[in-house]
Amino acid sequence: MKAEGIVRSGRSSVVRELSVDAATGLHGGDANNDAAGQSVRVGGGSSGNGLLSALRNFLRPSKVGLLIPAVLGFMVACSSQAAQFGWVPFDHVYLYLQAVCYALLFAMLYMVAFRGVEFARTRVFESSGNKAADRSTSIEAGSNGVDGNGCNAMVTLREPSSARGGNDGSSTAIIRKSASFVGGGAVHAGRLQDNRENPDDEGAMSASSVARTPHKRFAAVRRYFHFRYVERPSAIAVDASILLCCWLPYIILLFPGVIHFDTGDQIAEYYGMPLYGMNAGKIWDHHPFLDTYLYGWFASIGKTLFGNYNIGMYIYALLQAVGFAFGVAWMLAYLGRTDLNRRVLHGCAAFFCFFPVVPMCVMSIAKDTTSAMFFVPWAIMYCKLVDTKLQLLRNPWFVVAFAFDGLLVALTRKLGLYVIVLCLLALVVGKFRALLKAAAVALAVVLFVIVDMAIPKFAFQRINVVPGTPEAALALPIQMMARAAHDHPDDISASDRDAVDNYIEYSWDEISRNYDPWLAVPAIGWTVKGKVPISRFAKAWLDVGLRHPDSYLQGFFCLEAGWMTFDAFSVKYQPIPKPVSVVMLPMTTSDTASYTYGVLQPHTPPTEASETVKQLYRSVVDTPGINIPFFMALWTSVLPGFVLYYLWRRRKEQLRAMRSRERDGVLKKASAAGRNLLLICLPWLLSAASLYVCAESLSRPGRPSPTRFVFQLVLLTPMVVCTLSAGRSEATGHAVTD
Repeated sequence: MKAEGIVRSGRSSVVRELSVDAATGLHGGDANNDAAGQSVRVGGGSSGNGLLSALRNFLRPSKVGLLIPAVLGFMVACSSQAAQFGWVPFDHVYLYLQAVCYALLFAMLYMVAFRGVEFARTRVFESSGNKAADRSTSIEAGSNGVDGNGCNAMVTLREPSSARGGNDGSSTAIIRKSASFVGGGAVHAGRLQDNRENPDDEGAMSASSVARTPHKRFAAVRRYFHFRYVERPSAIAVDASILLCCWLPYIILLFPGVIHFDTGDQIAEYYGMPLYGMNAGKIWDHHPFLDTYLYGWFASIGKTLFGNYNIGMYIYALLQAVGFAFGVAWMLAYLGRTDLNRRVLHGCAAFFCFFPVVPMCVMSIAKDTTSAMFFVPWAIMYCKLVDTKLQLLRNPWFVVAFAFDGLLVALTRKLGLYVIVLCLLALVVGKFRALLKAAAVALAVVLFVIVDMAIPKFAFQRINVVPGTPEAALALPIQMMARAAHDHPDDISASDRDAVDNYIEYSWDEISRNYDPWLAVPAIGWTVKGKVPISRFAKAWLDVGLRHPDSYLQGFFCLEAGWMTFDAFSVKYQPIPKPVSVVMLPMTTSDTASYTYGVLQPHTPPTEASETVKQLYRSVVDTPGINIPFFMALWTSVLPGFVLYYLWRRRKEQLRAMRSRERDGVLKKASAAGRNLLLICLPWLLSAASLYVCAESLSRPGRPSPTRFVFQLVLLTPMVVCTLSAGRSEATGHAVTD
């Protein structure tokens, strides 16, 4: 920011700060001075009018934006009923009263959260410190103003990195002082947040007079054990090592890693066991073949070197933990380049260090965690691509790394390919050069052709892989049809019945008998027959849905209830409703079948160490209040809803402000900046949307927890929240970098 004029009062100086209205859309930060015009922000005026004005601004969201918490409230109410009883009472009034209560709750939370994000984004705080900027001084005066009778002021000194001699050439030191001026003299000085002093500044405080020197025995620890937030390999390695130190108790106690049911089957396939109706020695691509070979290779290493398959899997789990640590450290370094409040950045780092779901899932061995390990760096590169207006596509090394990492994501998780392709295709709506947008589309096409066409046609036969079938992607449509078959077993035409019986694995009568409200596997089976074209099955699905839309809605809410509810009870086969948790429940011990992986490595009961982790985690998630961050719906519905609400409301408010100023070109910049912020959030939003393809969403006794599906979303959420809270540059709407 720029300072205009200095008003002297006695021996003290007060700087009037020019506050710039964020006028460039969703990404527009406080640095966007030229387009928005300037207004002097000083204290004074009636405190009553200020409170009324603040209240009016607080309660003035976009009318359309309020539809988001309203729709979310209705879906949460329906999901709560579906999760508890297996049906939604659409004909009862209490359902809609419950929906109204949830809608009001979410609306209030969203308005408060919106103001909180705006407060963090627009207030002058200590920034993340990695952005090159000129030194500026600002004082925010209190309500009494600077009139000789006294004022409260906050001074922010921004010092270029050349004056600091810091590790990163693009860093900026921030020095804050708060003082009370009485009768023109400073009688109280607050704290100095940086121990650097600037002798050229009038009235600058000596760092030695306020900074506390740590005890010698802790000086070396403090010097090492702090995050650098710098995009340099050595700094990222140091930050990754700090994360690993925080995760070390889980890494030790969860030995030899947590092998999921599907992972055990994949390892058995690697060793030639005939599973899923396949011939011996064949690997079915129902689970991604690259994961199967990856897990099999490490199991072979353990058997060859140590005579134990589990040792090899533990080696893989250790390497996976290192990969996640470097990915998270790079994410923190990327966020450190933005104009982000440093306290928010510290909070983000603390989340990754101490939120127990992160290290527990890091030690889980499943295709979902493996893909997430590759997706985190891909998402960072995607954000950097948007930040630079696709200019990084001119760098061949970046393109190779970006494409190769995307290929790993697509080959380790089926839905990963579609998330990546949709993200790349969405770049065409950004305000970028046409040639660069064409390059992004070409990259998406190349990845799709390689993964979906070239590899199955030319490589599968050579590596003994049998192509998979699309039954997993059809889990939700088949489950909805199964609900209609369960409710109305005889209401289907002969042609539609023939299409159903000849396309999916089970017939119409079988899916009617096998229907489970909360699990799609009994209805979808493990494959599809495919004896008729998928277009015929789609027509039959549409015909049944038009006749029984209520059954389709019931099937949808029952299957997806876990992503949208905070309480659930399983009543099937239970004389008394048995509570089922809707918090995240990462596994703490391996769950493998005795007839697959158990043949290779006899299953061992849970160890005392793993039980300790499980009981401590249970004590946390069972504590009211503390367990709020562990609710699944918070990550899968509430936070995505808030991001959509924020994007819409921010766009409406700033476009309204731009129209009032009637400045040429500002509306276009605001719209472009808004699209850029939406593009940055897109990998996270698509990850949330992909959850609705899963075959289950509730944690039930005897079933593996769906927490592994949510882990990728949990990892990316802090980056999205920090992106909303960071200042953005004017011209491009991207993060302020050097």
